Amino acid sequence: MRNITICFIFILIGISSQAQIEFNGCHPLFDDQDYTFVNDGQDTTGRNIFITNPVDGSQDCGGIGVCEFQIFWNEVSTRWEFIADDGNGDFSSSYLIYYNTEASIPNPPSLLLGTWVENTVITGSGCGGSLSTSNALLSGDVQDTTLYTDEALLSANVSLYPNPASDFVTLKDENNYIKSVQIFKLNGKEVIKINNNLQEINISKCQSGIYIVKLESYDNNVFYQKLIKK
Repeated sequence: MRNITICFIFILIGISSQAQIEFNGCHPLFDDQDYTFVNDGQDTTGRNIFITNPVDGSQDCGGIGVCEFQIFWNEVSTRWEFIADDGNGDFSSSYLIYYNTEASIPNPPSLLLGTWVENTVITGSGCGGSLSTSNALLSGDVQDTTLYTDEALLSANVSLYPNPASDFVTLKDENNYIKSVQIFKLNGKEVIKINNNLQEINISKCQSGIYIVKLESYDNNVFYQKLIKK
């Protein structure tokens, strides 16, 4: 059987101090203020963590006293969460304000992707329901689609094939650029991790469906790719 090499579109992810999210909403609890989240790193699933700055227990607001927030992917609950600190400045205790089960990667969903549901157990319905474009602003490094794709980041020297695949995926890496491969389910659970002998990846034990492939290079660039297992 003749193999056809397909060059995939990869997503170059860089942790940058410039990456940020702007939020304004839930005025009864947070006041009519603009909050800026900055990129605070990346978790093991390749998703970015965003946090308001500074977090020192002294950012006052009317409804809850202190408005210091974090947006991150909760791998146990398989959802994005918008949480508020309890005032200690370390998120050791926090309050879940909103959550969104759309498994976007690497950044959280925008107001157009999935639904940011108000956690009324904590808020007492004070935020007025799920976030929407009519009652909140959520912009910046958020996603309108599950995966980023950018043809400008197409790599001519790194590719995976075939796709869809049944048993094995071949990594074409002409310049020995990639140092590790991880494959995740869409809910963020890692199913495969390889740090050597990367040329042929055995996916025969994976269930049929869509997976996210994370490729990390020796110069610490990270690429993401959608893979279909037949």
